[in-house]
Amino acid sequence: MPPGSVLLFGDINIDNIFLLSEFPEPGRDGFTDHVETHLGGAVCNSAAVLQGLGQSSRLFGAVGEDIWSKFVYDELKKVHVDPKHVLIKPGKQTGLIFIAVTPNGERTMLSHRGANITIQPEDIPQELLDHVNLLELSGYVFLRAPQRDTAWELIHKAVERGIPISMDTGLDPVILAPDYIREVLPYLSVLITGAAEAERLTQADDRQRQLDALLALGPEQVAIKLGREGAVFGWADGTLYSPAFPVKVLDTTGAGDAFSAGLLYGYLHNFSPNGSLLLANAIGGLATTVYGAARMQRGTVVSFLRQMRQIMDADNDDQAFTEVLQQLSQT
Repeated sequence: MPPGSVLLFGDINIDNIFLLSEFPEPGRDGFTDHVETHLGGAVCNSAAVLQGLGQSSRLFGAVGEDIWSKFVYDELKKVHVDPKHVLIKPGKQTGLIFIAVTPNGERTMLSHRGANITIQPEDIPQELLDHVNLLELSGYVFLRAPQRDTAWELIHKAVERGIPISMDTGLDPVILAPDYIREVLPYLSVLITGAAEAERLTQADDRQRQLDALLALGPEQVAIKLGREGAVFGWADGTLYSPAFPVKVLDTTGAGDAFSAGLLYGYLHNFSPNGSLLLANAIGGLATTVYGAARMQRGTVVSFLRQMRQIMDADNDDQAFTEVLQQLSQT
């Protein structure tokens, strides 16, 4: 296990999940027999998975001065993620999201970002990047100032210290702030994005051309999430495609965040490209089998990979399975 922690900067939210038989037309009601409330936000979800794998993680972000802030702190402690640098912003509300999940597992989000967007460069404590071995950013931090200014201050501080930087773009930041997203790319060691985002950023519809174009902009590694189709991964010496694992999808909320955690774990632990992508796809697939963002332990991932190794035609990936299982099985 490499020393140090992953520092994640992005939105901290309360996810309220509504299971709907169908998304209602405008003016109609959507009725549900099941509602769940979870701690959410891409960086919270990724941090929880990283911590479950045994990789120390900490968050930097903001919550409001309301009843939800205690919920955030309590939930972070449950998954052993350091909440020391989660700030309470007086007079603001904690980020709140309502998520409609339809039977195909797709989710639609209605979001109030609240205190998240109010965090400023002056809020960065001097010791924040001490003992950090990776800075992970959510693309959403580039939507609004002063949160955007805070992200840039963190980037500059990380560059000064030689700390690698990764980013998961998200779709809406690419749609709403593409120039800001592109501006960050030269600073990244790892870029994680989706199929629609990659097409928008590169104006290309071919996966290889998308990877080549994104790598040319600066990142050392680029992963493009393809949902049910799996993912593609590119680096200086090659590209790789890996199909999704066969799972029963209940809810895609947080699946991309879990994928990111798996890929970053592989990066930090010097996995081969095949091993990194295999782990990312496995964790992303596991995350879709529960409602809300997944909270999983290393043993769960190991059991899932062993099961998948038995039922899948893994001839081409057997070395990757061996690599990942050996590493994760270490105490």
